[in-house]
Amino acid sequence: MEEENKENKEEKVEEKEEKKAEKPAKGQNKLVIVLVLVAVVLAGLYFVGRTLSRKIGEGIAGRFLSGLSGKNVKVDNQGDKVTITGEDGKVAFEAGGDLPESFPKDFPVYSGAKLVNSFSASGEEGDGVSVIWETGDSFDKVIAFYKTKLTESGWKVESTFEQKDSFTSSFKKGEVGGFIGVTIGDGNKVTISVTIEVK
Repeated sequence: MEEENKENKEEKVEEKEEKKAEKPAKGQNKLVIVLVLVAVVLAGLYFVGRTLSRKIGEGIAGRFLSGLSGKNVKVDNQGDKVTITGEDGKVAFEAGGDLPESFPKDFPVYSGAKLVNSFSASGEEGDGVSVIWETGDSFDKVIAFYKTKLTESGWKVESTFEQKDSFTSSFKKGEVGGFIGVTIGDGNKVTISVTIEVK
């Protein structure tokens, strides 16, 4: 009799464990719900930004980002340029357009290359800028230009890594430093990306 009771108890324990294993953890449920809500809110922000006035979309996006970061955030959408300003600094992204004002005037820019986009940030830790160009010129010609012009312009090349279809070099001049990457992209176009940080 004792053995039967013991077996029944063991079976009930096993059944409870199986049911627990079948139920997803509460943390997983919350994560899924949060991800779905974020996706819905972002889709809504996109829809509002496209269908209503730009200012309403900016205000809603700013409040949403403020809620996520816990700090005051302002969004300014000017067509192909978006600027996000917060308590810790400012971030701007622009498709095409001109070089950011903070881009060093003495940094060599490959002639005839098309500016694809730029990204700039400023804050307490310093300023940074990242720029991407494309050109139809050959990969070897672009690399030769930067190998020569960086040092001619007073930039000290600190390291270089070169492969068949990619070239990366880090550089520095005073308190300004960064790196350049040259790669072969779609349609044999050469992509030039430069990231610079000013401390």
